Amino acid sequence: MGIFNFFKNQFIEIIEWLDDTNNTIIYKFPDEDKEIKMGAQLVVRESQVALFLNEGKLADVYGPGRYELSTRNMPILSSLKGWKYGFNSPFKCDVYFVSTKQLEIKWGTKQPILIRDPEFDAVRIRAFGNLYFKVVDAPKFFTEIAGTDSKVTTDEIVDRFRGIIISKFTTSLVKTGKSILDLASMGADLGTELLPFINQDLQSVGLEIKSFIVESINLPEELQAELDEMVKNNMKLRTKRKEKMLENEMELTNLANKLNLSQNVDDMNKFLQMQTGLGMTKENSAGNLMKTMLEMNIGMNMVNQMMNNQNKTSNQIPSSEQEREKIMATLKQLGELKEMGVLTQEEFDTKKKELLSKLV
Repeated sequence: MGIFNFFKNQFIEIIEWLDDTNNTIIYKFPDEDKEIKMGAQLVVRESQVALFLNEGKLADVYGPGRYELSTRNMPILSSLKGWKYGFNSPFKCDVYFVSTKQLEIKWGTKQPILIRDPEFDAVRIRAFGNLYFKVVDAPKFFTEIAGTDSKVTTDEIVDRFRGIIISKFTTSLVKTGKSILDLASMGADLGTELLPFINQDLQSVGLEIKSFIVESINLPEELQAELDEMVKNNMKLRTKRKEKMLENEMELTNLANKLNLSQNVDDMNKFLQMQTGLGMTKENSAGNLMKTMLEMNIGMNMVNQMMNNQNKTSNQIPSSEQEREKIMATLKQLGELKEMGVLTQEEFDTKKKELLSKLV
């Protein structure tokens, strides 16, 4: 190996991270005790942030872009190293990349957690789901989480923040003030409602949960059995209600059929006899409204029938005593209908006037 190749292999000329995983959050650039050449190329891709550390302390931070490292674009590191303007020697520095893309992890309660429920008092439940998060403050996240780790994955995040997530999840459920039955039926809406509460502590370490999904809430077996019994009873109640509705429909159908009988009533005496036979009194409590309607409909049909019969001879002035008696009998029957409430006073006066005009 020539001396040129020896020196070339001792210096780092390109610094970049080609992430081929879906779970790496922090990655330390492998320097293998090499020094970074002044003027080396730093490539930071989208959804990445590069951090330069000097003797374990955070120095310069680089967002997405391509940089040629020099004292001009490394202001903090240049100050820490004490370089003078134009100094061009290689330097030793740790470089970390932080992924800022959205990542997915699964969460869940290893053990049942105790929830204060407004309906069932204290209930132990288990819950599971997914959450999508990203790093929003790379320096803060690195300082709080990475330490000396050369690589941090989502699995480590779950282990570190499981306690925080479950604690915030439990507290958030109580703050909603809803019964565990309502929460279990909310589905995706529950995660959306809890998201602001859960994010509060995680933002302090530079993380933000973008989406929190509650896939299932499992109740204790004894409570689940009680709920199943309640559902069973509710189904029976709905069946009884449906049967009652069918009975009511049949009763209405029968009343409607009886209503059609009014067309076959020939005179007022038959109407009164039918009224007595059906037992249509105001004292009846069941079906009183429908029976009253039946009375009025039958009565009005009879009145109309009588008046139609009278109209046939409206142009003839009654001359015999027999015709006068019929008119007076009709007036008497109309008066009875008015007393029963079948005819209004106005309707009675109209018919009365019409009949009396025939006696002139």
